[in-house]
Amino acid sequence: MSSIGTKECTICCNDIPIADFTIFTTKCNHRICHACLLKHMNYLLNGKGKTNIECLTSDCHEIMEYEDIKRVADKDLFERYDHLCFRQAIRKMPDFRWCKNPTCGSGQEHFERDKAPIMICVACKEKTCYTHDVPWHEDRTCAQYDLEKVTTEGATKDTIDRETKPCPECQIRIFKDGGCSHMICTTSGCGYEFCWFCGADYKKILEDGNSHHEKTCELYNISAYRF
Repeated sequence: MSSIGTKECTICCNDIPIADFTIFTTKCNHRICHACLLKHMNYLLNGKGKTNIECLTSDCHEIMEYEDIKRVADKDLFERYDHLCFRQAIRKMPDFRWCKNPTCGSGQEHFERDKAPIMICVACKEKTCYTHDVPWHEDRTCAQYDLEKVTTEGATKDTIDRETKPCPECQIRIFKDGGCSHMICTTSGCGYEFCWFCGADYKKILEDGNSHHEKTCELYNISAYRF
């Protein structure tokens, strides 16, 4: 039972002063307490690296827009949101490629494109093939690489190189089948947990926060949210 001047938050179920409630978006006007909203945003932005923040009200799927985030977030949280939005934007650039070193997580534009397909990472100096978007195929031209046979289970080698990464512990390549960046190697006897983007030990990330990601990783954050 809420007392006069307070209201029960539908998320934490606590009686909160009405003045401490905040609307999710200007589109839906659903309200939860400011603390719950900040915790929700912090978890998605710093914990999951996601920028699509949905209203928590049942059956409402309105997304917080730029101005909604700016209205609610503190300086550090808004800068995190801005950073993630920037990373998402550069992914859409046709000349942009991520470094394929599984422990790097950096990326850059490669203006030479297919004319000079070897892209050398400015962060770790590893080579990536711009044309195929895979680790550079040593001793083979792009044309020779194209002629390689289809490998096991009908997947081409470039698909395997592009969509799998070696487990940092056992080195067996594993597919990312959706979801977040938290990977768990299902190889028998392994079970190592790591970040898909940079290969960092995820147990340390869960214990101490996102400062354990590599500094070039898009999820790295020195003031990270702790789970």
